[in-house]
Amino acid sequence: MRGSTLQLRTMALTFLAPSFLWLLAAVPLVVVLHFLRSRRRRLDVSALFLWQRAKTTIARRRIFSPTWLLVAQLAFTALAAFALARPALVPRAAPDRVVIIDASASMAATTEAGSRFDLALATARPLLTGAGRLALIRAGIDARLEAPLAADEDRRLAALEAMRPGDASSDIGRALVLAQDLLPVAEVHIVSDQDLAVGRAVVHTVGSEAPNVGISALDIGIGQVFVAVVASGNRPVQVEVGLFRDDTSLAAGTVLVPSDGTGSITFPLDDLSGIIEARLAVPPGDALALDDVAYTGSRPVRVVTDDDHGALTRALEAVPNTSVTFTVGARLVEADLRVLTRGFGDDRTPGNYLVFAPAAAAPAYQVVRDWDRAHPLLRFVDLRDLVVGLDPDRPVMDEADGWHVLARTADLTPVLRVRDAGGIWEIEAAFHPSQTDLILRPAFPALITNVVGQIRTTTRIRLGEGLPGAAVVADDTAAVGAVLEPGIYRGSPESEPQVGGELVLASLLAPSESRLGQVGMAVPSAAASEQGGEAATDDAAARPVATPEPTGAENAVGRGGAATGAAYVLIALALAALVAEWVMFSGVGVPFSLGRRARPA
Repeated sequence: MRGSTLQLRTMALTFLAPSFLWLLAAVPLVVVLHFLRSRRRRLDVSALFLWQRAKTTIARRRIFSPTWLLVAQLAFTALAAFALARPALVPRAAPDRVVIIDASASMAATTEAGSRFDLALATARPLLTGAGRLALIRAGIDARLEAPLAADEDRRLAALEAMRPGDASSDIGRALVLAQDLLPVAEVHIVSDQDLAVGRAVVHTVGSEAPNVGISALDIGIGQVFVAVVASGNRPVQVEVGLFRDDTSLAAGTVLVPSDGTGSITFPLDDLSGIIEARLAVPPGDALALDDVAYTGSRPVRVVTDDDHGALTRALEAVPNTSVTFTVGARLVEADLRVLTRGFGDDRTPGNYLVFAPAAAAPAYQVVRDWDRAHPLLRFVDLRDLVVGLDPDRPVMDEADGWHVLARTADLTPVLRVRDAGGIWEIEAAFHPSQTDLILRPAFPALITNVVGQIRTTTRIRLGEGLPGAAVVADDTAAVGAVLEPGIYRGSPESEPQVGGELVLASLLAPSESRLGQVGMAVPSAAASEQGGEAATDDAAARPVATPEPTGAENAVGRGGAATGAAYVLIALALAALVAEWVMFSGVGVPFSLGRRARPA
């Protein structure tokens, strides 16, 4: 019955005091002492030449001639050493085990035999039984433990069946480091579609080569969209690529991709606003669907302003991918960016702001002498000798509460400051647009463009990365993250307080995965690449696969210091060997040899 399977245990020989095994080093000393103390008897003979000839013959036949006396001495030494080491037979517990499942996108490739991941699950199921503690690790862009180490078989199987492939890559090296931290001495099994070389770990390779085409790159340039396509297989592929916005076709073209190569196409487009989707009209037999579609672009930045002077509105409307609305109550309207020309009000709501001070009745004009040229908001913004009209009755700006001054006048009066609160920008100017010559300079549209550019409405991620700010779904044992499909997602409200929330574009865009990893080829992990581009065969990868030691010896030590039954038997044999050695050494006659002795001729 699952969850309560009786695990058979075998007995293992161990030593409770293994340091005494060093006494075995005395064996060579016993041999030396034996020959040094050998007794020789004096005999009177009529001639020596016969004895010298016999001695030469014996030396030529046998350099080392052991005796029963020497055997007894060696037996006593060895048996005493083993007895003092306290041998014990202890039950060998089921070994710890690590099972790493490759969850990269190529594992989702399908053939007539099914998907590679289905084959991986079938391979991994038997590995979940017959182990003590087991670490079930999903290896994707990051490594994640899927079940508790001491989980029963039902829970392990449920965690295995819940796993899904789809990450843009798999970091086997990071998974091995996690395994080392969890179970330092455990047998390691890796189930992957790659023929990896990772020390003594057992690699179970699944899947076979299959034809596939996929989008490997998608980007927007100046007036054009670039699409790159890769292919796997043994023949060239001609595939149609289409661009869409809100399911409306924008352009289409054909790409010829060589065998295991790359092809590309560029589409000229006048309107590059919004989210642009690239699709492939895949040929029959295409093995992987995750790379047939990709996304780029961004949601328009929604700007609301109360500008009645007109200069701000014109500069905002000139920024690409921006939607501008005018209203007197701009501070109360939800938008990605609020541009105010009447200062902050008491009823301000959270969000991104660009705020100009109200027009002063009697402004005091000053000249800007210093500004933060390194700040991204002032990129290409030249404020040299800028004239600004300041209200003498208005409090001077300071740098408290996280504010950073961007520009100062000749007398060091701050006139422009910014505060970044976790991606939420607030920019304040101590002057009104109508009381400065900034709006007449090229620096003005550059400043407005930089401000709008800091308002993030869209993020692009690879498959396997989490949504920005998304909460991790977790139970009391292991974190569970959703595996995304290619598409458009909306981030969590905690990370995107702007109107409408931040959009997240999820695409694969991984050439190695679109080529299905080239089954049978070793691919270095991301962690190994960071350490010099070598495959994950270093010590960090090999450490988790150390041979497990028998468990139970420590428990035997804890149960008491008395010698085991095996130790008593060895002690008795050692004493018997000592008595036999004494009898043979002190008895009548010369100790006889184990071998055939040469007789004088």
